Amino acid sequence: MNKESRVDLLSGNMYKTILQLGYPMALSALIHMLYNLADAFWLGKLGRTALAAPVISFNIIFFILSLGIGFSVAGTSLVSQYMGANDREKASQAAGNMLTYMMTFSVFFVAIAFPFAKSFLALLKTPADAFTQTLDYYRIMVLGLPLAFPFFVYQSSMNGYGDTKSPLKIQIFSASLNVILDPLLIFGWWGLPAMGVKGAAIATIFARGLASFWGLYHFFSGRKGLKLQLHHMRPDKKLAGLMFRIGIPSAVGMSGTSLGMMVLIGIVNLFGTAVVSAYGIANRVIHLFMMPAMGISSAVTAIVGQNLGAGNVQRAKSSVIKGLQMAAVLIVPAVIAVAFSGEAITYIFIPGDTQVQQLGNTMFYILSLGILFFAFSSIIVAAFQGSGHTIPVMVTNLSRIWIFRIPLVYLLALPILGGPQNINASVGIWWGMTASNLCALSIIYAWYVKGDWTKARINRKPVQEDLL
Repeated sequence: MNKESRVDLLSGNMYKTILQLGYPMALSALIHMLYNLADAFWLGKLGRTALAAPVISFNIIFFILSLGIGFSVAGTSLVSQYMGANDREKASQAAGNMLTYMMTFSVFFVAIAFPFAKSFLALLKTPADAFTQTLDYYRIMVLGLPLAFPFFVYQSSMNGYGDTKSPLKIQIFSASLNVILDPLLIFGWWGLPAMGVKGAAIATIFARGLASFWGLYHFFSGRKGLKLQLHHMRPDKKLAGLMFRIGIPSAVGMSGTSLGMMVLIGIVNLFGTAVVSAYGIANRVIHLFMMPAMGISSAVTAIVGQNLGAGNVQRAKSSVIKGLQMAAVLIVPAVIAVAFSGEAITYIFIPGDTQVQQLGNTMFYILSLGILFFAFSSIIVAAFQGSGHTIPVMVTNLSRIWIFRIPLVYLLALPILGGPQNINASVGIWWGMTASNLCALSIIYAWYVKGDWTKARINRKPVQEDLL
């Protein structure tokens, strides 16, 4: 076991602890975005319809992935709390059970998502000129889902363990491979057949598959952190009950959000491929600028989990406050940069389309403030995820998309501003997105100040000398 890559979450300066644990997570999230950014960059060279394929497909794919990613929150929460309570065997069992459930889910998802591909894309009102390419991309991505899920388990478990560097190294390799394979397979360089959008999908699932196999090797070899054995994968009834109580609300919240995003893309699609392309670019760039907050949020999740497992409530609370302070320092400059760089950012992706660039100029000016709201809410959400109290997270996520975002976007963009007949009415989409982030921040903050999240979900050992 390599102990040097593991951060001590139970003592020391909190700013330093968050930074040590969070920067690899931020880089990991950034690298994950490179999968989509690489696809968008290269497919943008083929035109709007090619770029629309991953944009539209992403909503369905993310709905499926969100169920798994949401459920994996239980893995981070339980592994971190068991490590805080100095129960390594239970931590390994939690990771092993999570792997079993996630692989089972992934096969089930493929069986549902693949046969109804055309129906799903039709429900999203996919533009006719982009339908065939989107269908090709979607089908390949769905078939590759089981190759992505094991890495989610490995990463979430290692985050809870306190080692965020090992997953990062795997993702660096995987994303680099994807960036190399994308142009080779899309354009047919080096004598390879030109596969267009199909090539982008194949490159992505191949790179993700290698990441998963590498993560599984670390798991079962014990070279990095936890050492899994086959008996750890055998479902445990008591642990399963706890895991599902934590994981299901989180999965429902994330999947409900992604389902709402599919409804939202249906509204966006009404405005045509120019707005679809601008919307797709916005999603990628916003996530790019959100990387610092995502790293801090992930760090706070692990710190809260381990310290509640160790019975150190005050340090768990301190991690949230310090995380919010760090996010404010890092995100505000990014918000200002995005607000005044919309047209230039859009030009990078589609240099020959002035209409998309003009849309991007207004879009980023409005959405930039929403980045700050979302950053703060994600860090407060981390407190609930680390403690395993995920119902408030579910309510906040579902409210943000279903109670606020979809109604606001619909009302502002369609009846109030005139709908697709006036492409400038798309400004209602951006205002609706920003307002919904503010509303979600208000909800989760009100829940946070009640303090109900400070109780660990595991049964701690009665002795105090078990602290790491």
